[in-house]
Amino acid sequence: MQAVIFDLDDTLFAAEGVLHEGVVDLLAILHRLGVKIGALASGDHRVLVRLSEAGIAKHFDNVLCSDHLPEPKDPQGVLRLMNEMGVERHQVALVSHAHRDIVLGKHAGLAKTIRVAHGPAVADGHFAPADHIVEDIPGVLDVLE
Repeated sequence: MQAVIFDLDDTLFAAEGVLHEGVVDLLAILHRLGVKIGALASGDHRVLVRLSEAGIAKHFDNVLCSDHLPEPKDPQGVLRLMNEMGVERHQVALVSHAHRDIVLGKHAGLAKTIRVAHGPAVADGHFAPADHIVEDIPGVLDVLE
């Protein structure tokens, strides 16, 4: 993959200001490998502050939030983010814990969707058919090509 788009809340962040174990290492590895890293966030510009406070903002090439587009988590948001990162659908993986994000990745025609099996979506028993399911954030590296 040439790019990875992440959901932030409950996928990278376990709680306000608290990252899931392995996030920093995964982002650093992807960055060193030259993989472009993006994020889609339903919230406003404060998400950029959260990334900075968590010490991971430097790893992101692009972050699209509601200040940039009213509905960043829709196919148009994905397309805009890919355009800004200079990548095509067949080069992009989307990583999230949430059903709706996996569906979004499928509808956008991305090469791969990866569901991380932690966060609230696990408890509701409602899963979209992700291409890969990993137990935790470090597992994402195992399914990227």
